[in-house]
Amino acid sequence: MASFDFAQFQLEIQKRFSLPASATVDIVQLLSELETVHSDADSLLEQQTDGDRSLLACAPGCQDCCVVNVSITLLEGLSILQFLRQLDSVGLAQIIARLDKLWRDVRGLDDDERMMSRRKCAFLDDQGYCIIYPVRPLFCRSVSSTDVELCRGAITGQVFGELRPVMMYQFQLQLYKTIFLGVADGLEQAGLDGRSFQLCGLIRYLLNHPGQEKGLLTESSLSWNDLYP
Repeated sequence: MASFDFAQFQLEIQKRFSLPASATVDIVQLLSELETVHSDADSLLEQQTDGDRSLLACAPGCQDCCVVNVSITLLEGLSILQFLRQLDSVGLAQIIARLDKLWRDVRGLDDDERMMSRRKCAFLDDQGYCIIYPVRPLFCRSVSSTDVELCRGAITGQVFGELRPVMMYQFQLQLYKTIFLGVADGLEQAGLDGRSFQLCGLIRYLLNHPGQEKGLLTESSLSWNDLYP
């Protein structure tokens, strides 16, 4: 990891999302760029590990860490929204119902309070699989535990005010944090909304207010009060 220049990488990501002041905002293009960034990050991880990630314990259906607040950019939210719109009406209605219930329970909770509530992410199915896995948030992608029991112990310890370490793949953690900052900075430089929002609250809002996507991104008009009800 020491040989990888994260500062330079952040600048490169930032440039990919920066637009000239006179440019027309193309949400489709921005979403395509985000998808490309995801693919590029996967390639970087493969290069750093030579394809061998056998020490990582994270696997499909593992959901121990899916009880935390997750911050996403509005652009990530639009990507998730686009993905959800491909679901059938029944599946989408179920997700909306889960989002409504979860948001009523966790809105206003800080990170520690959310973790202590042990409320699972609304995007987990009955088997614990992530429904939005192909477009999951950058911060979700950053998590890469090497020991499932350490994860569970850390979550349980949090309830009792204990800080327990979780062994993680540091390159992956830093890589996606860097991408998140690069995307947010690039959007801000382009005069777009680069702020972060809580995953559940933002997607719930977007699903309940169709047709506002471009305006939200360009006008930076969304506020906490909009998400809260």
